Amino acid sequence: MAKLVKAFAIDEETRVVLMDAEKVDFELSDAVENLVRTGALIGDDEGVFFQRQLEYIQAQSFDVLYPNLKGRGLFALNTEGGEGINTITYRSYDKRGETQVIAGKATDLPRGDISGKEYSISVKTLGNAFGYSRQEIAAAKVTGMPLEARKADASRLSYEEKVNQLIFFGDRANKLHGFYDGPVDAPALTCDRNVVAQASAGANVRWRGLKTPDEIIADLNIALVKMYADTLQIFRPDMLIMSVANKQLLMNTPRSLQSDESILNWFLKNNDFINSADQIKDVNEVAGIYPATNDAGTPTGSLADQIKPLNGGEGFTVVASGSENMRVREPFPYMHLPVQYKGLEFEVNCYGRFGGVEMIRAAAVSHWVGI
Repeated sequence: MAKLVKAFAIDEETRVVLMDAEKVDFELSDAVENLVRTGALIGDDEGVFFQRQLEYIQAQSFDVLYPNLKGRGLFALNTEGGEGINTITYRSYDKRGETQVIAGKATDLPRGDISGKEYSISVKTLGNAFGYSRQEIAAAKVTGMPLEARKADASRLSYEEKVNQLIFFGDRANKLHGFYDGPVDAPALTCDRNVVAQASAGANVRWRGLKTPDEIIADLNIALVKMYADTLQIFRPDMLIMSVANKQLLMNTPRSLQSDESILNWFLKNNDFINSADQIKDVNEVAGIYPATNDAGTPTGSLADQIKPLNGGEGFTVVASGSENMRVREPFPYMHLPVQYKGLEFEVNCYGRFGGVEMIRAAAVSHWVGI
């Protein structure tokens, strides 16, 4: 049972201890009270100090944003399931049935619902830890300086980097589905793939090769319209994913020598799907991940090759976003466990439970390579 003690009040903004103020009630957590009872912490005062430090550090680590890790921001997040769930089962839908002219007494009516395949994905535990030595705690208490928060920040960053990687590429060995890749039966592997058209000036598909600005714009428009038309207007694209360098090319290249307008600005004003630069996501992780091609657009391997880091190919991805099409599954978000004393160090274990990406409708994604 948690223990109630008297402690100096602190200023919540400055974290300064108010020595002249009346002491306040403070509840030691079970973990910290146990450390005091076993002698790992010397008395209630040190227990109060250490617990307050941990609470402040943990709150800071949860408030940190990681704008360069964009996986969470691109897709809807579902946290249902809880800590104990080990498997998530979902259906990935691919097409609609067809209604036909039938006889008045027909009994074999064609199905008009959506067909789909059921997938089971594993939920995996992701974890790490950080800690403080007895000397660090004693020194912080004597000097009145806070404990170093960078340890907790590094722990959280490490966790988020792993989640970000799994969102994009999954983990074949652990049967985690990602947006671009996953186990051999993952729906992400069935998404439409295409090579962009060659330039009119020669057999070259590169945006930095022989293509004119108008031909680059045509590549984007063809990709957007193809999804919309091929799916009979079921999926309306609203997002483009590409590397930072490729979005910069669109932003910084004029549409023509006589124009002061960039390719990007002209494209945003003159297409029916992407009307804001925010809908074009520049993502560090997609640089060089697409199947490689030669300058003429012929894949050096197969167009169906794994989409993964270090492939060497450039491209972009068209997405009709929304939780009904794809979503990230994190049944138990990252948390700090109660502090433990090991040797001469106080250790905080951190973990979460992660299930990858549910690609519910693979037709809502198409990849274009060769640029």
